Amino acid sequence: MGLFQMIPENLFSLLVSKNKEIYLDGLFVLRRAYKQEMIITKDQVVSMLISELEDKIMEMNLEDEEIVPERNLSALAHFLIRKFSQTGWIDVEYATDSFEEQITLYDYSIKILNTLYELLDTTPREYNSFVYSTYSLLKTANEERDMYTYNALTQAYKNTNLLIDELKSLLNNIRRYHQALLDQTEVRGILKEHFDSFKEIVEDKIYHPLKTFDSVPRFKTPIINILKTWLDDPEIIDILVKSAQRRKRDKNDEDTLEETLMMIEEIIGVYERIDILLKEIDRKKATYTRASVEKMEYLLNTDRSIKGKLVEILKSAGEKENGKLQQVIQESLDLFPQSFLDEFSLYVRKKKRVREPGEPLKIAQTVDNTQLEKELDDLVDRVKNSYTTRRIMNFMEQQFADRQVIETGDLHINGDEDFIMIILGTLKHDEDAA
Repeated sequence: MGLFQMIPENLFSLLVSKNKEIYLDGLFVLRRAYKQEMIITKDQVVSMLISELEDKIMEMNLEDEEIVPERNLSALAHFLIRKFSQTGWIDVEYATDSFEEQITLYDYSIKILNTLYELLDTTPREYNSFVYSTYSLLKTANEERDMYTYNALTQAYKNTNLLIDELKSLLNNIRRYHQALLDQTEVRGILKEHFDSFKEIVEDKIYHPLKTFDSVPRFKTPIINILKTWLDDPEIIDILVKSAQRRKRDKNDEDTLEETLMMIEEIIGVYERIDILLKEIDRKKATYTRASVEKMEYLLNTDRSIKGKLVEILKSAGEKENGKLQQVIQESLDLFPQSFLDEFSLYVRKKKRVREPGEPLKIAQTVDNTQLEKELDDLVDRVKNSYTTRRIMNFMEQQFADRQVIETGDLHINGDEDFIMIILGTLKHDEDAA
């Protein structure tokens, strides 16, 4: 059966209209009356709508309505009830023994309204001990093995599904807080989000119980052991099937047995794989906590004053790729480039020196042969004593003699000249002898 074969097609039309906020508040008033009263009369609902939505219903936009009610509280409250009835949220009928009108809410209306209300309800929920409750039910049923054993199994199955839903919701909530962290621009906002929201709603109410009194690692092994024992015990399986047949007379023994084994195997499968989900939750929680600390450190070390923000804007405006920002600033503010001189800005161009012809040197008329020969001898000595590559190689060959490797202790150094040759030999060891 399709969804719109169970609910009216225009059921959600009120929630997408111009007055959707007022319609939703009115539906919540009906939900509250459903919770408080055994029988809901139309007069009671009218009084509650006027009392709780007095200002809002007077501001309703009724331009597109075929029949526009009068602008008074009673007429507008009756108008809301008619809209709820036309769209299928409620039914208005007469009492059996009088002409008093009564309002009934359909089963799908209650389910949808409860879901919408829970989405808006920020009150922290107390964590239910799903793990311990499952263990306690199965342990008692295993010991007593009576007609209520199947009831214990079905409740354990429901608790297991609720546990998985709670854990997945916890995982997704951590992701949501992590995303919200990116939008935080102040340290106090991060602290408020972490301690007033994440810690109170997520960590203390769900995460902490899973690690302490309702510890999954503590109870999962006994739960798995009990259920695996049941799978190998024909007696307990027979008890489960017979007790199930008392509740489900429309099913045969084979279908009931298959359904019972399916529940047992699914519970075992969940608790065998639940560590994967718990590790991912731990990882996400650690990542969120670390990101919060890093974001706070960044904000604390950054100048968030007006001066600091202006500095950041001006720095960004100076970058070439921010041409649009530069254009917006120039159009909005009377800005112009400015430069100044300092001690590093002064520069004196070097003057070129013009060479002037000098006086030629005079050549001596007489040449001293003795002095000339002395200078030639000095030149020959300098040439002989020059450190040519060939001379260096010869010196090193003498040091090595017939050896391929020589240690520093085997070197023969006699004076500064030999020491210089050793240094030059080290520097020229890759050159060819010339």
